[in-house]
Amino acid sequence: MASNVKRKTTFGSSYVDHFSPSLPEATPKAINVTLSFEEALKLHLSLGQLLGHLNGYNRSTSDGNRTAVNLCVYTKQQRIAVVEGRVRKAGATEAT
Repeated sequence: MASNVKRKTTFGSSYVDHFSPSLPEATPKAINVTLSFEEALKLHLSLGQLLGHLNGYNRSTSDGNRTAVNLCVYTKQQRIAVVEGRVRKAGATEAT
């Protein structure tokens, strides 16, 4: 009977402040990045460490509120780096 229970196909999403460099018109509508379980755990740990670091900033200031996570995808090396970044506008949470 439990096999009839519907399962989620996604586990959340979030808006991107901007892409850098700007993407050309011919860019595909979506790009899938598939990680092994072990690599996903590494990414999870990296994000957690950076988020803890960003949490140390005073987010009630403009500079503190502009702090962000920059996921740098190296397509040729098949790597993702987690780096501190900045949003373009303070308080920007949705794509325009």
